[in-house]
Amino acid sequence: MIRRLLTPRWIVVHLGVLALIVLMVNLAFWQLSRLDQKKSFNATLTAHSNEPVENIENIASTNSDIESIEWRRVQLSGSYMTDKIVTVINRSQNGTAGYDVLVPFRTTNNETFLVNRGFMQLSMPLPTLPTTPLKVLGYIRDSQARGTLGAIDSTDTTVREFQRFDIPLIAERLGVETQPLFIQLRDEVPTPTQAWPAPVALPDLNEGTHLSYAVQWFFFALTALVAWVVVVRRKMREVTEPSAPSHTSA
Repeated sequence: MIRRLLTPRWIVVHLGVLALIVLMVNLAFWQLSRLDQKKSFNATLTAHSNEPVENIENIASTNSDIESIEWRRVQLSGSYMTDKIVTVINRSQNGTAGYDVLVPFRTTNNETFLVNRGFMQLSMPLPTLPTTPLKVLGYIRDSQARGTLGAIDSTDTTVREFQRFDIPLIAERLGVETQPLFIQLRDEVPTPTQAWPAPVALPDLNEGTHLSYAVQWFFFALTALVAWVVVVRRKMREVTEPSAPSHTSA
């Protein structure tokens, strides 16, 4: 009876079901891992963004690990370097395609930081920058690096469009010295009269659909296991049941 379930065809079935169950269970745990990462990110963002506002020089000079200070609120006093404006393309906000405006900001202490002034819709021209000294309030953000499948930035040194906030690359192209971080603008003092660029919104603090996806993958794995058991039991029953006797006429 058992040998009937160990034929080459059945062995392929057993291995296929096992591989499918292992895959779905791993996908479930992957979703749970992503949920833990999202919870950790939400907790970090909430904690850092609720800390008191500090001068950027005080924080950046005493913390070499940018991740430990990301989303801290900081202020800078100085002026924009209006001749070095660049854009970070392929952005979207509220379902609208566009780009972010990134500008070097020279502080009163002669330090330079790149400031993301906000989002512009795709059809809009570059905004006019304030030329007078002002105060900038914003969040510290870490530099971004290209992933394995990420878009590649142009090697043309005259191009002022970038695929991501790769601060070392952008700083090199602009000929400025800065730390591998940028400031995501929240407010300017005095308040600008123009409505654009629009401030980039903070990430949503919801936990997403990771838990529901994990439950679904566990359910699918259990369904596959139950279906395999039902099929095997049915096959074993067919093997053990005696064949019905044949009747012949006298």
